[in-house]
Order: sequence, then C-alpha cells, then structure tokens
Amino acid sequence: MTWGGVTQIVLPVLILLGAVASEGGGTLTRRFKSGVLISLVASVGAYLGLQINHLEGRVRPPLSDWVGTAGGPSFPSGHTTVASIFAASCAWVLATRVHVGWPRIALWSGAVLYALGIGLSRIWLGVHWPTDVIGGWLYALTWLSASAAVVLTIRKRRPDPASRKT
Repeated sequence: MTWGGVTQIVLPVLILLGAVASEGGGTLTRRFKSGVLISLVASVGAYLGLQINHLEGRVRPPLSDWVGTAGGPSFPSGHTTVASIFAASCAWVLATRVHVGWPRIALWSGAVLYALGIGLSRIWLGVHWPTDVIGGWLYALTWLSASAAVVLTIRKRRPDPASRKT
C-alpha cells in the first residue's frame, strides 16, 4: 500500500491515464497535453501539501511503534495526500468514459477506497498519527474542490466550438 502514495509512481501513471482517457479524444498530442495538465494539477497539489508538511514540522509517532519506514515531518500525511489526489484525479478522468449510474458510483467508490486504504495503512504502519491522515484527506479534498471549481469555471467561459461559424 505504501507505493500507492509515492509521487514518483502515481504522477507518471496519471500522465498516461490522462492521455489515454482524456475527454473529447483528439490527436495524440492533445490527449498527451490533457494527461500532462491533470498531472500538473495533481503535482502542484502534492507539492503544496509537502510545503505545508515542512512548515508545520510535526513530529512523527515514536520510532519504536513503526512497522514501516518514513521520513520528514508528519502533518499532513504526504502519502495520504498524494494517494487521495491521485485517486480522485483518476476517477475524474475516467468518469468521462464511464456511463452515468452504477458504473460511475463504482468508479468513485473505488477512488475513495484507494485513498482510505493508503491513509489507514500509514496509521497501521505506525508512521503517522490519525490526525495526520485526516489532515491529508482534508487537504486533498480542499485542493481538488478548488481545482475542479477553476476547471469548471474556465470551461463555462470557453466558447462552444460547435457554435462557431466556418
């Protein structure tokens, strides 16, 4: 489960997933740009989460409680933050390719379970306090909500290509 929250793993996967499943199809270049864009949004969110982590500087649980390895400050949990942003970004990209109804519910449920699993594993491994993980989930939710609001606002303002006269 630890690998599911590592930026060097999840961000390249997000670029590929975004390129393959991006909304509207289009050329390979356009699809790759969509993958890079979603990965960029996720990267900035993860980076800012790490900056908050370093500014906060909270001490981790005692080393004698650890089952796994960890480094750096504790709050918010970086693995939880990255996994949550990754899972929601994947679900957002894939939702454009999945039918409305139970398939989308299953997709978003899977994203939530992924984020929950990574977060809870950090507590089980003894490398984070429960509040570190809750902080990671809340930060990711805040980042994703703000990002979605920006994307949806930009989409609303963009003229519809079908309405252009040729």
